[in-house]
Amino acid sequence: MTPPATTARASAGFEHEALFYRDDESFLAGLVPFVREGLSRGEDVVVAEPPGRLELLRDALGPDSAAVRWLDMAALGRNPARIIGAWSEALEAATAAGTGLRGVGEPAWPGRHDAEFVECRLHELLLGTAFDDGPAWRLLCPYDQTHLPRAVRTGALQSHPVLSTPGHRRPSTAYSRDAAAATFAAPLQQPTEGVLRGSFGVDDVRATRRTVASFGRSCGLSDGQVEALELAASELVVNSVRHGGGSGTLALWDTDEAAVVEFSDGGHIEDPLVGRRRPPAHRADGGHGIYLVNQLCDLVQLRSSPHGTAVRITTWR
Repeated sequence: MTPPATTARASAGFEHEALFYRDDESFLAGLVPFVREGLSRGEDVVVAEPPGRLELLRDALGPDSAAVRWLDMAALGRNPARIIGAWSEALEAATAAGTGLRGVGEPAWPGRHDAEFVECRLHELLLGTAFDDGPAWRLLCPYDQTHLPRAVRTGALQSHPVLSTPGHRRPSTAYSRDAAAATFAAPLQQPTEGVLRGSFGVDDVRATRRTVASFGRSCGLSDGQVEALELAASELVVNSVRHGGGSGTLALWDTDEAAVVEFSDGGHIEDPLVGRRRPPAHRADGGHGIYLVNQLCDLVQLRSSPHGTAVRITTWR
Protein backbone atom coordinates (compact mmCIF):
# COMPACT_ATOMS: atom_id res chain seq x y z
CA MET A 1 0.00 0.00 0.00
CA THR A 2 1.23 3.51 -0.80
CA PRO A 3 2.65 5.35 2.23
CA PRO A 4 1.06 8.56 3.49
CA ALA A 5 1.76 11.58 1.31
CA THR A 6 4.23 13.99 2.86
CA THR A 7 4.81 16.74 0.29
CA ALA A 8 3.06 20.11 -0.16
CA ARG A 9 2.25 22.58 2.55
CA ALA A 10 2.38 22.12 6.29
CA SER A 11 -0.35 24.10 8.04
CA ALA A 12 -1.07 24.94 11.65
CA GLY A 13 -4.75 25.40 10.81
CA PHE A 14 -7.40 23.76 8.67
CA GLU A 15 -5.99 21.62 5.84
CA HIS A 16 -8.50 20.92 3.08
CA GLU A 17 -7.43 18.73 0.19
CA ALA A 18 -8.94 16.85 -2.73
CA LEU A 19 -7.88 13.28 -3.48
CA PHE A 20 -8.33 12.25 -7.11
CA TYR A 21 -8.75 8.51 -7.60
CA ARG A 22 -9.30 6.41 -10.72
CA ASP A 23 -10.55 3.12 -9.29
CA ASP A 24 -10.96 1.12 -6.08
CA GLU A 25 -7.23 0.48 -5.80
CA SER A 26 -6.22 4.14 -5.99
CA PHE A 27 -9.12 5.09 -3.69
CA LEU A 28 -7.79 2.76 -1.02
CA ALA A 29 -4.17 3.71 -1.70
CA GLY A 30 -5.00 7.30 -0.85
CA LEU A 31 -7.34 6.76 2.08
CA VAL A 32 -6.10 3.75 4.06
CA PRO A 33 -2.74 5.39 4.95
CA PHE A 34 -4.49 8.69 5.66
CA VAL A 35 -6.91 7.09 8.11
CA ARG A 36 -4.28 4.92 9.79
CA GLU A 37 -1.95 7.89 10.21
CA GLY A 38 -4.72 9.74 12.04
CA LEU A 39 -5.44 6.77 14.29
CA SER A 40 -1.74 6.39 15.10
CA ARG A 41 -1.68 10.03 16.23
CA GLY A 42 -4.66 9.55 18.52
CA GLU A 43 -6.93 11.76 16.41
CA ASP A 44 -10.67 11.36 16.09
CA VAL A 45 -11.14 9.97 12.57
CA VAL A 46 -14.52 10.53 10.91
CA VAL A 47 -15.30 9.10 7.47
CA ALA A 48 -18.34 10.32 5.50
CA GLU A 49 -18.76 8.31 2.30
CA PRO A 50 -21.65 6.97 0.21
CA PRO A 51 -22.43 3.36 1.20
CA GLY A 52 -20.41 1.50 -1.45
CA ARG A 53 -17.25 3.48 -0.82
CA LEU A 54 -17.79 3.38 2.92
CA GLU A 55 -17.93 -0.42 2.98
CA LEU A 56 -14.91 -0.71 0.69
CA LEU A 57 -12.79 1.40 3.02
CA ARG A 58 -14.13 -0.23 6.16
CA ASP A 59 -13.25 -3.69 4.86
CA ALA A 60 -9.76 -2.57 3.82
CA LEU A 61 -9.03 -1.18 7.29
CA GLY A 62 -9.87 -4.46 9.00
CA PRO A 63 -9.71 -4.22 12.81
CA ASP A 64 -8.70 -0.55 12.58
CA SER A 65 -12.20 0.26 11.32
CA ALA A 66 -13.57 -0.11 14.84
CA ALA A 67 -11.77 3.09 15.89
CA VAL A 68 -13.31 5.14 13.05
CA ARG A 69 -16.63 6.97 13.17
CA TRP A 70 -18.55 6.16 9.99
CA LEU A 71 -21.19 8.44 8.43
CA ASP A 72 -23.39 7.66 5.43
CA MET A 73 -22.77 10.62 3.13
CA ALA A 74 -25.77 9.68 0.97
CA ALA A 75 -27.97 10.52 3.97
CA LEU A 76 -25.93 13.31 5.58
CA GLY A 77 -25.07 15.01 2.29
CA ARG A 78 -28.33 14.50 0.44
CA ASN A 79 -28.64 18.23 0.94
CA PRO A 80 -25.00 19.41 0.91
CA ALA A 81 -25.89 22.36 3.14
CA ARG A 82 -26.06 19.93 6.09
CA ILE A 83 -22.46 18.75 5.90
CA ILE A 84 -20.63 21.69 7.45
CA GLY A 85 -22.80 21.34 10.54
CA ALA A 86 -21.70 17.73 10.98
CA TRP A 87 -18.02 18.65 10.64
CA SER A 88 -18.48 21.53 13.07
CA GLU A 89 -19.92 19.21 15.70
CA ALA A 90 -17.16 16.64 15.16
CA LEU A 91 -14.50 19.35 15.49
CA GLU A 92 -16.10 20.73 18.63
CA ALA A 93 -16.11 17.26 20.23
CA ALA A 94 -12.51 16.52 19.23
CA THR A 95 -11.30 19.90 20.44
CA ALA A 96 -13.06 19.46 23.78
CA ALA A 97 -11.46 16.02 24.16
CA GLY A 98 -8.04 17.33 23.12
CA THR A 99 -7.66 14.63 20.47
CA GLY A 100 -7.69 16.55 17.19
CA LEU A 101 -9.78 15.65 14.15
CA ARG A 102 -9.11 14.04 10.78
CA GLY A 103 -11.95 13.66 8.29
CA VAL A 104 -12.76 12.03 4.97
CA GLY A 105 -15.73 13.42 3.07
CA GLU A 106 -17.00 12.62 -0.44
CA PRO A 107 -20.06 14.80 -1.13
CA ALA A 108 -19.81 14.70 -4.96
CA TRP A 109 -20.20 11.09 -6.02
CA PRO A 110 -21.09 9.88 -9.54
CA GLY A 111 -24.80 9.84 -10.31
CA ARG A 112 -25.82 12.95 -8.41
CA HIS A 113 -28.08 15.53 -10.07
CA ASP A 114 -26.53 18.58 -11.70
CA ALA A 115 -28.07 20.92 -9.12
CA GLU A 116 -26.58 18.80 -6.34
CA PHE A 117 -23.13 19.09 -7.90
CA VAL A 118 -23.55 22.88 -7.96
CA GLU A 119 -24.24 22.85 -4.22
CA CYS A 120 -21.40 20.42 -3.53
CA ARG A 121 -19.01 22.94 -5.07
CA LEU A 122 -20.41 25.77 -2.93
CA HIS A 123 -20.15 23.53 0.14
CA GLU A 124 -16.51 22.77 -0.60
CA LEU A 125 -15.75 26.47 -1.11
CA LEU A 126 -17.46 27.39 2.16
CA LEU A 127 -15.42 24.91 4.18
CA GLY A 128 -12.57 27.41 4.15
CA THR A 129 -14.92 30.17 5.29
CA ALA A 130 -16.15 27.95 8.10
CA PHE A 131 -12.86 26.55 9.40
CA ASP A 132 -9.79 28.50 8.22
CA ASP A 133 -9.73 30.65 11.35
CA GLY A 134 -10.45 27.85 13.84
CA PRO A 135 -8.63 24.89 15.39
CA ALA A 136 -6.28 22.79 13.29
CA TRP A 137 -7.71 19.72 11.59
CA ARG A 138 -7.44 17.94 8.26
CA LEU A 139 -10.14 17.01 5.73
CA LEU A 140 -9.53 14.83 2.66
CA CYS A 141 -12.22 14.86 -0.05
CA PRO A 142 -12.11 12.00 -2.59
CA TYR A 143 -13.12 12.69 -6.22
CA ASP A 144 -13.72 9.98 -8.81
CA GLN A 145 -11.79 11.28 -11.81
CA THR A 146 -13.01 8.42 -14.01
CA HIS A 147 -16.77 8.88 -13.68
CA LEU A 148 -17.46 12.42 -12.47
CA PRO A 149 -18.31 15.13 -15.04
CA ARG A 150 -15.42 17.37 -16.06
CA ALA A 151 -17.10 20.43 -14.52
CA VAL A 152 -17.21 18.72 -11.12
CA ARG A 153 -13.53 17.80 -11.28
CA THR A 154 -12.66 21.35 -12.32
CA GLY A 155 -14.69 22.64 -9.39
CA ALA A 156 -12.64 20.49 -7.03
CA LEU A 157 -9.46 22.17 -8.27
CA GLN A 158 -10.99 25.55 -7.48
CA SER A 159 -12.37 24.66 -4.05
CA HIS A 160 -9.40 22.83 -2.48
CA PRO A 161 -6.12 24.52 -1.52
CA VAL A 162 -4.28 21.19 -1.75
CA LEU A 163 -4.57 18.41 -4.35
CA SER A 164 -3.59 14.80 -3.70
CA THR A 165 -2.96 11.60 -5.53
CA PRO A 166 -1.71 8.52 -3.67
CA GLY A 167 1.72 9.38 -2.31
CA HIS A 168 1.83 13.02 -3.43
CA ARG A 169 0.36 16.38 -2.36
CA ARG A 170 0.69 19.74 -4.09
CA PRO A 171 -0.90 23.20 -3.82
CA SER A 172 -3.78 23.94 -6.19
CA THR A 173 -2.99 26.90 -8.41
CA ALA A 174 -6.70 27.22 -9.27
CA TYR A 175 -7.83 27.71 -5.66
CA SER A 176 -9.19 31.07 -4.53
CA ARG A 177 -10.76 31.71 -1.16
CA ASP A 178 -12.66 34.65 -2.68
CA ALA A 179 -14.61 32.24 -4.88
CA ALA A 180 -16.87 31.29 -1.96
CA ALA A 181 -18.29 34.79 -1.56
CA ALA A 182 -18.59 35.28 -5.32
CA THR A 183 -20.47 32.00 -5.76
CA PHE A 184 -22.82 32.74 -2.86
CA ALA A 185 -23.65 36.14 -4.38
CA ALA A 186 -24.17 34.89 -7.95
CA PRO A 187 -27.79 34.30 -9.04
CA LEU A 188 -29.00 30.79 -9.72
CA GLN A 189 -29.80 29.77 -13.28
CA GLN A 190 -33.48 30.40 -13.96
CA PRO A 191 -35.94 28.26 -15.93
CA THR A 192 -37.14 29.72 -19.20
CA GLU A 193 -40.71 28.40 -19.26
CA GLY A 194 -43.41 26.66 -17.26
CA VAL A 195 -43.02 28.84 -14.15
CA LEU A 196 -45.94 29.81 -11.90
CA ARG A 197 -45.30 33.11 -10.11
CA GLY A 198 -46.86 34.94 -7.18
CA SER A 199 -46.11 37.29 -4.33
CA PHE A 200 -46.63 37.31 -0.58
CA GLY A 201 -46.66 39.70 2.34
CA VAL A 202 -47.08 39.73 6.08
CA ASP A 203 -50.61 38.27 6.01
CA ASP A 204 -49.96 35.54 3.45
CA VAL A 205 -48.23 32.75 5.39
CA ARG A 206 -51.23 30.40 5.35
CA ALA A 207 -52.15 31.19 1.76
CA THR A 208 -48.59 30.56 0.59
CA ARG A 209 -48.52 27.27 2.48
CA ARG A 210 -51.70 26.20 0.70
CA THR A 211 -50.32 27.24 -2.68
CA VAL A 212 -47.09 25.31 -2.14
CA ALA A 213 -48.92 22.23 -0.83
CA SER A 214 -51.30 22.19 -3.78
CA PHE A 215 -48.39 22.51 -6.19
CA GLY A 216 -46.51 19.68 -4.49
CA ARG A 217 -49.50 17.36 -4.72
CA SER A 218 -49.99 18.24 -8.39
CA CYS A 219 -46.36 17.17 -8.97
CA GLY A 220 -46.97 13.76 -7.42
CA LEU A 221 -45.07 14.31 -4.18
CA SER A 222 -45.80 12.06 -1.21
CA ASP A 223 -47.73 13.27 1.82
CA GLY A 224 -44.50 13.47 3.81
CA GLN A 225 -42.79 15.51 1.11
CA VAL A 226 -45.74 17.90 0.89
CA GLU A 227 -45.74 18.32 4.67
CA ALA A 228 -42.01 19.15 4.67
CA LEU A 229 -42.52 21.60 1.81
CA GLU A 230 -45.36 23.33 3.66
CA LEU A 231 -43.29 23.75 6.80
CA ALA A 232 -40.34 25.05 4.80
CA ALA A 233 -42.64 27.52 3.06
CA SER A 234 -43.82 28.87 6.41
CA GLU A 235 -40.26 29.40 7.61
CA LEU A 236 -39.16 31.12 4.42
CA VAL A 237 -42.16 33.41 4.12
CA VAL A 238 -41.68 34.51 7.74
CA ASN A 239 -37.97 35.06 7.06
CA SER A 240 -38.76 37.24 4.05
CA VAL A 241 -41.31 39.28 5.98
CA ARG A 242 -38.97 39.81 8.95
CA HIS A 243 -35.63 40.22 7.21
CA GLY A 244 -36.36 40.80 3.53
CA GLY A 245 -38.35 44.01 3.50
CA GLY A 246 -41.78 42.72 4.48
CA SER A 247 -42.67 40.90 1.28
CA GLY A 248 -41.37 38.53 -1.35
CA THR A 249 -42.08 36.59 -4.52
CA LEU A 250 -42.77 32.93 -5.15
CA ALA A 251 -41.87 30.85 -8.21
CA LEU A 252 -42.89 27.22 -8.76
CA TRP A 253 -41.98 24.84 -11.56
CA ASP A 254 -41.93 21.15 -12.33
CA THR A 255 -39.10 19.21 -13.98
CA ASP A 256 -38.79 15.60 -15.08
CA GLU A 257 -37.15 14.77 -11.75
CA ALA A 258 -38.44 17.19 -9.15
CA ALA A 259 -40.79 19.87 -7.89
CA VAL A 260 -39.01 23.20 -7.41
CA VAL A 261 -40.13 26.15 -5.28
CA GLU A 262 -38.17 29.40 -4.99
CA PHE A 263 -38.69 32.23 -2.50
CA SER A 264 -37.12 35.63 -3.25
CA ASP A 265 -37.03 38.97 -1.44
CA GLY A 266 -35.10 42.22 -1.30
CA GLY A 267 -33.03 41.37 1.76
CA HIS A 268 -29.29 40.73 1.90
CA ILE A 269 -27.78 37.86 3.89
CA GLU A 270 -24.12 38.66 4.51
CA ASP A 271 -23.19 35.38 6.22
CA PRO A 272 -22.88 32.61 3.59
CA LEU A 273 -22.86 30.00 6.37
CA VAL A 274 -26.34 30.88 7.60
CA GLY A 275 -28.39 27.74 8.25
CA ARG A 276 -25.47 25.36 7.78
CA ARG A 277 -24.68 24.99 11.47
CA ARG A 278 -27.10 24.59 14.34
CA PRO A 279 -27.78 28.13 15.64
CA PRO A 280 -27.40 28.76 19.38
CA ALA A 281 -30.75 28.66 21.16
CA HIS A 282 -30.34 32.27 22.30
CA ARG A 283 -29.56 33.67 18.83
CA ALA A 284 -32.04 36.40 17.96
CA ASP A 285 -30.82 37.54 14.53
CA GLY A 286 -32.20 34.70 12.42
CA GLY A 287 -30.70 31.47 11.15
CA HIS A 288 -33.10 29.07 12.84
CA GLY A 289 -35.55 29.02 9.94
CA ILE A 290 -32.93 28.37 7.26
CA TYR A 291 -31.35 25.68 9.43
CA LEU A 292 -34.72 23.92 9.77
CA VAL A 293 -35.35 24.15 6.03
CA ASN A 294 -31.95 22.58 5.36
CA GLN A 295 -32.84 19.67 7.62
CA LEU A 296 -36.28 19.17 6.07
CA CYS A 297 -35.63 19.41 2.34
CA ASP A 298 -33.86 17.32 -0.29
CA LEU A 299 -31.88 20.22 -1.74
CA VAL A 300 -31.71 23.85 -0.63
CA GLN A 301 -29.90 26.49 -2.69
CA LEU A 302 -29.43 29.87 -1.02
CA ARG A 303 -27.94 32.87 -2.82
CA SER A 304 -27.77 36.45 -1.59
CA SER A 305 -26.26 39.77 -2.66
CA PRO A 306 -27.10 43.46 -2.19
CA HIS A 307 -29.65 42.92 -4.99
CA GLY A 308 -31.69 40.43 -2.95
CA THR A 309 -31.96 36.88 -1.65
CA ALA A 310 -33.31 33.69 -3.21
CA VAL A 311 -33.90 30.31 -1.56
CA ARG A 312 -34.66 27.44 -3.92
CA ILE A 313 -36.06 24.15 -2.63
CA THR A 314 -35.90 21.06 -4.82
CA THR A 315 -37.89 17.96 -3.88
CA TRP A 316 -36.95 14.84 -5.83
CA ARG A 317 -39.68 12.46 -6.93
